[in-house]
Amino acid sequence: MHKLLAIEVGSRLDDSTSRGQPSGTTKAGMAMRARISGLLLGLFLTVNAHGQSQRAPAASAVAAPIETGYYIKFKVKPGKNADFENAIKEMMVGVREKEPGNLYCDLFHLPQDSQTYAIIERYRDVQASKAHGESEYIKKLGAALADNLLEGPPELQALVFVRSK
Repeated sequence: MHKLLAIEVGSRLDDSTSRGQPSGTTKAGMAMRARISGLLLGLFLTVNAHGQSQRAPAASAVAAPIETGYYIKFKVKPGKNADFENAIKEMMVGVREKEPGNLYCDLFHLPQDSQTYAIIERYRDVQASKAHGESEYIKKLGAALADNLLEGPPELQALVFVRSK
Protein backbone atom coordinates (compact mmCIF):
# COMPACT_ATOMS: atom_id res chain seq x y z
CA MET A 1 0.00 0.00 0.00
CA HIS A 2 1.28 3.44 -0.83
CA LYS A 3 2.04 5.91 1.92
CA LEU A 4 0.48 9.34 2.07
CA LEU A 5 2.23 11.60 -0.41
CA ALA A 6 3.10 14.86 1.25
CA ILE A 7 5.89 17.32 0.62
CA GLU A 8 7.12 19.66 3.31
CA VAL A 9 6.36 23.27 2.53
CA GLY A 10 8.23 26.27 3.90
CA SER A 11 6.34 28.91 5.83
CA ARG A 12 6.73 31.45 3.04
CA LEU A 13 5.55 30.00 -0.27
CA ASP A 14 5.08 32.86 -2.70
CA ASP A 15 4.81 36.51 -1.86
CA SER A 16 5.11 37.63 -5.49
CA THR A 17 1.49 38.76 -5.75
CA SER A 18 1.93 41.04 -2.77
CA ARG A 19 4.72 42.81 -4.66
CA GLY A 20 2.66 43.14 -7.84
CA GLN A 21 4.59 40.45 -9.74
CA PRO A 22 2.86 37.62 -11.62
CA SER A 23 2.51 34.47 -9.54
CA GLY A 24 5.34 32.00 -9.95
CA THR A 25 7.95 34.49 -11.16
CA THR A 26 9.82 34.67 -7.87
CA LYS A 27 12.11 31.98 -6.53
CA ALA A 28 9.45 30.99 -4.00
CA GLY A 29 6.76 30.89 -6.68
CA MET A 30 8.88 28.65 -8.89
CA ALA A 31 9.57 26.41 -5.90
CA MET A 32 5.83 26.10 -5.29
CA ARG A 33 5.27 25.14 -8.94
CA ALA A 34 8.01 22.52 -8.63
CA ARG A 35 6.46 21.09 -5.44
CA ILE A 36 3.02 20.77 -7.02
CA SER A 37 4.49 19.34 -10.23
CA GLY A 38 6.37 16.82 -8.10
CA LEU A 39 3.18 15.82 -6.31
CA LEU A 40 1.28 15.42 -9.57
CA LEU A 41 4.16 13.36 -10.98
CA GLY A 42 4.02 11.21 -7.84
CA LEU A 43 0.27 10.76 -8.30
CA PHE A 44 0.79 9.88 -11.96
CA LEU A 45 3.52 7.34 -11.11
CA THR A 46 1.39 5.84 -8.35
CA VAL A 47 -1.53 5.41 -10.73
CA ASN A 48 0.77 4.04 -13.47
CA ALA A 49 2.38 1.57 -11.08
CA HIS A 50 -0.99 -0.10 -10.73
CA GLY A 51 -1.29 -0.47 -14.49
CA GLN A 52 1.74 -2.77 -14.76
CA SER A 53 1.05 -6.42 -15.38
CA GLN A 54 1.47 -8.59 -12.32
CA ARG A 55 2.85 -12.10 -12.17
CA ALA A 56 0.37 -14.76 -11.24
CA PRO A 57 0.58 -15.39 -7.49
CA ALA A 58 1.67 -18.74 -6.19
CA ALA A 59 -1.20 -21.03 -5.17
CA SER A 60 -0.65 -20.25 -1.48
CA ALA A 61 -0.04 -16.51 -1.99
CA VAL A 62 -2.72 -13.94 -1.30
CA ALA A 63 -3.26 -11.32 -4.00
CA ALA A 64 -2.17 -7.82 -3.03
CA PRO A 65 -4.98 -5.33 -2.51
CA ILE A 66 -5.69 -3.12 -5.50
CA GLU A 67 -5.84 0.61 -4.87
CA THR A 68 -8.63 2.10 -7.00
CA GLY A 69 -9.80 4.86 -4.69
CA TYR A 70 -8.15 8.10 -3.63
CA TYR A 71 -8.56 10.74 -0.94
CA ILE A 72 -6.89 14.01 -1.90
CA LYS A 73 -6.73 16.91 0.57
CA PHE A 74 -6.14 20.51 -0.52
CA LYS A 75 -5.42 23.58 1.62
CA VAL A 76 -6.56 26.60 -0.43
CA LYS A 77 -5.13 30.07 0.09
CA PRO A 78 -7.59 32.62 1.55
CA GLY A 79 -9.45 34.44 -1.19
CA LYS A 80 -8.75 31.68 -3.74
CA ASN A 81 -11.76 29.44 -3.01
CA ALA A 82 -13.75 30.42 -6.12
CA ASP A 83 -10.71 29.96 -8.40
CA PHE A 84 -9.96 26.56 -6.83
CA GLU A 85 -13.57 25.40 -7.12
CA ASN A 86 -13.71 26.49 -10.78
CA ALA A 87 -10.50 24.58 -11.58
CA ILE A 88 -11.91 21.44 -9.92
CA LYS A 89 -15.25 21.95 -11.71
CA GLU A 90 -13.49 22.00 -15.11
CA MET A 91 -11.63 18.79 -14.24
CA MET A 92 -14.85 17.11 -13.11
CA VAL A 93 -16.53 17.93 -16.44
CA GLY A 94 -13.76 15.96 -18.17
CA VAL A 95 -14.13 13.08 -15.72
CA ARG A 96 -17.91 12.98 -16.19
CA GLU A 97 -17.78 13.19 -19.99
CA LYS A 98 -14.74 11.04 -20.77
CA GLU A 99 -14.26 8.51 -17.97
CA PRO A 100 -16.85 5.73 -17.87
CA GLY A 101 -14.54 3.88 -15.48
CA ASN A 102 -14.86 6.59 -12.82
CA LEU A 103 -17.49 5.50 -10.31
CA TYR A 104 -17.47 8.78 -8.41
CA CYS A 105 -15.41 11.90 -7.95
CA ASP A 106 -16.78 14.19 -5.25
CA LEU A 107 -15.48 17.46 -3.81
CA PHE A 108 -16.01 18.30 -0.14
CA HIS A 109 -14.82 21.00 2.22
CA LEU A 110 -14.55 20.84 5.96
CA PRO A 111 -17.35 22.71 7.74
CA GLN A 112 -14.98 24.02 10.41
CA ASP A 113 -12.30 25.11 7.88
CA SER A 114 -13.53 26.61 4.62
CA GLN A 115 -9.97 26.61 3.22
CA THR A 116 -9.60 22.81 3.41
CA TYR A 117 -11.12 20.71 0.64
CA ALA A 118 -11.02 17.00 -0.15
CA ILE A 119 -11.77 14.92 -3.22
CA ILE A 120 -12.85 11.32 -2.78
CA GLU A 121 -12.83 9.32 -5.99
CA ARG A 122 -13.05 5.69 -7.05
CA TYR A 123 -12.43 3.85 -10.28
CA ARG A 124 -13.84 0.62 -11.65
CA ASP A 125 -10.36 -0.83 -12.17
CA VAL A 126 -6.67 -0.04 -12.47
CA GLN A 127 -6.94 0.83 -16.16
CA ALA A 128 -9.61 3.48 -15.46
CA SER A 129 -7.46 4.97 -12.70
CA LYS A 130 -4.46 5.06 -15.04
CA ALA A 131 -6.47 6.76 -17.80
CA HIS A 132 -7.54 9.44 -15.33
CA GLY A 133 -3.94 10.23 -14.38
CA GLU A 134 -2.94 10.57 -18.05
CA SER A 135 -5.82 12.86 -19.06
CA GLU A 136 -5.40 16.39 -20.40
CA TYR A 137 -7.83 17.84 -17.84
CA ILE A 138 -5.70 16.48 -14.97
CA LYS A 139 -2.65 18.17 -16.51
CA LYS A 140 -4.65 21.39 -16.84
CA LEU A 141 -5.74 21.10 -13.20
CA GLY A 142 -2.11 20.66 -12.15
CA ALA A 143 -1.18 23.89 -13.93
CA ALA A 144 -4.09 25.74 -12.31
CA LEU A 145 -3.17 24.48 -8.83
CA ALA A 146 0.44 25.50 -9.37
CA ASP A 147 -0.78 29.03 -10.13
CA ASN A 148 -0.79 30.21 -6.51
CA LEU A 149 -4.10 28.63 -5.40
CA LEU A 150 -2.80 26.36 -2.63
CA GLU A 151 -0.92 26.91 0.61
CA GLY A 152 1.06 23.74 -0.07
CA PRO A 153 0.93 20.63 -2.21
CA PRO A 154 -2.14 18.39 -2.04
CA GLU A 155 -1.94 15.30 0.18
CA LEU A 156 -2.84 12.03 -1.54
CA GLN A 157 -3.92 8.82 0.13
CA ALA A 158 -4.57 5.75 -2.03
CA LEU A 159 -7.51 3.62 -0.90
CA VAL A 160 -8.40 -0.06 -1.32
CA PHE A 161 -12.12 -0.64 -1.88
CA VAL A 162 -13.69 -3.04 0.62
CA ARG A 163 -17.46 -2.82 0.08
CA SER A 164 -20.46 -0.55 -0.44
CA LYS A 165 -24.05 -0.67 0.69
